[in-house]
Amino acid sequence: MGSLQRLMRSEMKHESEAAAGARRVRLWTRLAALALAVAAWTLGGAEGLIGAVLGGLVVEVNLGLLVLLLDRAPQWRGRSLKGTLARFYLSFLATALVCFLVIRFHWGHPLAFLAGLLAPVPGLALALISFAVSPLRGPDHDDH
Repeated sequence: MGSLQRLMRSEMKHESEAAAGARRVRLWTRLAALALAVAAWTLGGAEGLIGAVLGGLVVEVNLGLLVLLLDRAPQWRGRSLKGTLARFYLSFLATALVCFLVIRFHWGHPLAFLAGLLAPVPGLALALISFAVSPLRGPDHDDH
């Protein structure tokens, strides 16, 4: 029974490290989106700001939906994933529709909107740098 408890604690530690890592990536992505919005406002005025903010919001909502879908997805062992795949496709189509509407009706500058959509790229790079500088360490972490 002792080895089962150690395994459970180990699994919980890895889940909490994964959650902490995901929070760090989302934080850096949001900071990158904010920096991109300020740059878009400086370079493109209100239209640039609106485009960058809309792009950042589309990414944030889409990533939130993806996390929610993955959390609620059935285990991969022997179960049907048709419902999960259908939800992924619906999420993708909704995102594509929002992107089409923003571009079609000029609800912001298209290049600023694209920059907002790409906010996870510098956000992920910054998060990776932050992991290199300050890795996640739990209270049970042993270096030897």
